[in-house]
Amino acid sequence: MSGSVQSLDEHRDFLNRYYGATRRVYDATRKPYLLGRDRALTMLLSEPWTSIVEVGFGTGRNLQRLRSRRPTAKYGGIDACDAMVEHARERCPWASLEHGYAEDADIEAVHGQAPDRILFSYALSMIPEPDRALDRALAALAPGGSVVAVDFGSFEGMPGFAALAMRAWLARFRVRPLTPDFWHRHRAKVTSVADTYATVAVIGAGR
Repeated sequence: MSGSVQSLDEHRDFLNRYYGATRRVYDATRKPYLLGRDRALTMLLSEPWTSIVEVGFGTGRNLQRLRSRRPTAKYGGIDACDAMVEHARERCPWASLEHGYAEDADIEAVHGQAPDRILFSYALSMIPEPDRALDRALAALAPGGSVVAVDFGSFEGMPGFAALAMRAWLARFRVRPLTPDFWHRHRAKVTSVADTYATVAVIGAGR
């Protein structure tokens, strides 16, 4: 257990160093390659729900876009990066945003109740223990709720050299693309974006 805690704390330090320096320009610089985010938001907005928690909310960009279309819902989030929590609280003062680790976060405490939806947007591939994080989220859902996740795909549709280069580049930022087996283990319904570049996945609490 102590080793896990140390690992999470070390990851927190990395996030604060990296995003502390880039948080003001993050959205503008990530738009070209964080594909599928708006598709996931459109999917969410096509469904009835009144509360959502985003795990790894970053700058608050997704929560802000959702609220612009559904202003009466409850919005909140958990993020391991103190710098992003501070930044997103300025941007989204109407949201309940807390520091926490996805692997053991008290998601139900964000709104004082289990949320209808939980969103991961390019977060699971950066979380040290993504299986544990996803299981924790599923356990926190209200009855009939679901997790919506968008993240890097397997890159299997890309030329070999391009896929290798992409994985090597992402590894510099501690990003580990999720494999089809990951989604299969969690019984997710998946949709590919730009061939296999990204994946949008939906997982129900009951599975």
